Amino acid sequence: MMGIRRRLLDRVKANANAIQRRRRLALLIVVLMLPVIFASTQVPGVYYSRADVLFLPPAALVGGNLLQADPAQTLHFAAIVEHRINAEQPSYAPRTTSAPLYGTGVRNTHAVYIPSSGGQWQLSFNRPVITVEVVADSSEKAAQELAALVERVSELAAASQDSESIPATAQITTELSPGAPFVTYVDVRSSRAAVSLLLLTVGLAGGIPLLAERLKAVRQDAGDPASTQ
Repeated sequence: MMGIRRRLLDRVKANANAIQRRRRLALLIVVLMLPVIFASTQVPGVYYSRADVLFLPPAALVGGNLLQADPAQTLHFAAIVEHRINAEQPSYAPRTTSAPLYGTGVRNTHAVYIPSSGGQWQLSFNRPVITVEVVADSSEKAAQELAALVERVSELAAASQDSESIPATAQITTELSPGAPFVTYVDVRSSRAAVSLLLLTVGLAGGIPLLAERLKAVRQDAGDPASTQ
């Protein structure tokens, strides 16, 4: 045990001496990383809004009692509308099973999808609902884009049925929930990013000088004349 501890202390001392010899390189790395760390603390938050577009079966079909409705009858239609709007206005925001859109780190984008009631490993779609999420740099932009998207969902739902000459009394309707979506400002947790970058800086400031010393030793062992210059 004492031998292992001794060898460990010798290795730490040797690494410290190597970094000391390459202290200018270590200092250069720290200086280069400082602006990145500072910039990570200055990232502004985003404005976030979300709403659900509910797909409701014809009142005549369920006798005016939505509790008697079969979700499967409207879920397929909701999936068709979701596919069409995403084809019109594609979004490249990452999809997650539970995290809100702002939690993925994206800015100025949207997501339109049918929410899954399943877990991480198994998706389950059993609710005829299209969820619309928006993140933007301003409250006005977030509210306007959300309003435009939910309006387009309703328009596509109505137009798809009108094109098939389905009577109004037999059409699937849509309803917005909540009726008046609100916009929330979400601050960026820059402290975690700054700590992570600080740890990365320490690692680079210590690791790169050690790598430089090791490369120098390898060149000397190989008898490279350039290493002695």
